[in-house]
Amino acid sequence: MAATIFDWLKRIVFGGPRTPPGESPFPAGTGPAKLLVMRHAEKTGDRRDPSLSDAGAARAEKLAAYIPKQFGKPDFLFAAASSKRSSRPYETLEPLANALGLEIDERYDDEDYDALVERLAKPAYAGNFGVIAWRHSDIPALCAALGAPDGTYPEDWPEDLYTLVIEISFRDTHATARQITEPF
Repeated sequence: MAATIFDWLKRIVFGGPRTPPGESPFPAGTGPAKLLVMRHAEKTGDRRDPSLSDAGAARAEKLAAYIPKQFGKPDFLFAAASSKRSSRPYETLEPLANALGLEIDERYDDEDYDALVERLAKPAYAGNFGVIAWRHSDIPALCAALGAPDGTYPEDWPEDLYTLVIEISFRDTHATARQITEPF
């Protein structure tokens, strides 16, 4: 599902997210309780290779044990849509999905974070915990659209940063966030 031209124009004209920092984008009683937003694991360095590197695959395997132990069992998983240029977000969550018997929803392109936020307002996600693997260039906009307070995520995600997780929690009409560095 591609972002509409209207959504793109709104971002250009109005300059960014519709959700004020620190406010939940979800009406009271809807939306998840907690989300982990992370970049996909390491790539190979070959621009033509859409897959994870060996180090990235190893990180994905470690995440499959780390996430449930550290945060509890996720209820749902989202990955930025795979393309011929990159399947890394999906591959990052694949070991976790396999270990927990979960499906990975990858219907949204990188820039479709507004549509993802809209989806998360559906009753199926209310009060639940999810993990989102995305591409670094659009993670700041995704965090902003989710209402993460300013300063709780990098404004420009560094090209070489693979270990940072943004935990966003929602309570009533508020959103809080914190940075967590993976220990591996």
